[in-house]
Amino acid sequence: MATVANVLSSIFNTIPELHSGQLGLLSGVLVGLLYWHGHHRSSLAALSGFYLLAIGVVPASTRGLAVVQSKPWYFCSLLLATAVCAIAGRVLWTWLPFRHGVSRSSGVENRSEVAPSGRADGNGRR
Repeated sequence: MATVANVLSSIFNTIPELHSGQLGLLSGVLVGLLYWHGHHRSSLAALSGFYLLAIGVVPASTRGLAVVQSKPWYFCSLLLATAVCAIAGRVLWTWLPFRHGVSRSSGVENRSEVAPSGRADGNGRR
């Protein structure tokens, strides 16, 4: 039976690779949460910023960034995979009509039900 340690050791060869992947996953979750809550531009800016940090455009000033920049493939792949999954999940959530009886229509079923009782149509004419 495969344990977590066996699976992780088959994917990641060293501890910095594991930590770089973990930081990429957490950064992708942060980008996904920003996107999910409607901050589309700032989430894409954060995604771009994290990616530029990982590939070394911005020099590493802390130990965590040094780990990420030493093994950027793991960070970037998990960052992009998590962010794309979260963004696709948000798009599907808003597109599919399975949200507790909320339909994609505007909520107006019939114009005659919406018009006030004294008017024949919505323009005030009889």
